[in-house]
Amino acid sequence: MLGPNGAGKSTACRVAAGSLPVTGGAVYVAGRDATRDGAVRRARAGVLLAPEGRGIFPALTIEENLALYLKEADARAAVYARFPRLAERRGIPAGALSGGEQQMLALAPLLQRPPEVLIADEPSLGLAPRVVEEVYALLTELRDAGTALLLVEEKAAEILGIADTVAYLSQGRVSWCGPRAEVEADRLTEAYLGMGT
Repeated sequence: MLGPNGAGKSTACRVAAGSLPVTGGAVYVAGRDATRDGAVRRARAGVLLAPEGRGIFPALTIEENLALYLKEADARAAVYARFPRLAERRGIPAGALSGGEQQMLALAPLLQRPPEVLIADEPSLGLAPRVVEEVYALLTELRDAGTALLLVEEKAAEILGIADTVAYLSQGRVSWCGPRAEVEADRLTEAYLGMGT
């Protein structure tokens, strides 16, 4: 889902995750109508929201953050093997990590326990280009493992490499939706600036 600031992208994420009520339309999870389900029931059905702003507990250590999602020591060890920088710093507060390291900490456990659906709100926000590549590689790996992704971005470049379907949101409404192959520069301009070229 693409759109400029204020288009309603974060609100759509919260509605999809069940933390905001639906005011119109319906939400389906694995073909089942989940519109009336709250956030807890959707989470139990495998829907996970990775909110804008990393979604970690900054005062807890890296190890404590991982242990909240991964109870088994061997699952945490697999994360450390994949992300050695986290292993080196496992005893420090997560808030002391760089933005990219915080995003890796938030997403890395999902490789060990992939959710059915991951709703990622601006996963590349504020990250260096190299780190954005790492984040999107991780998201691609989750997609390839069977996780359904709802990715929300303000910038189109990153999302177009992974999306099957693209939707443009403008003032809380979908202004266009279709396959990635049909995304055109004119459509991007219209979606972001409200006019065609």
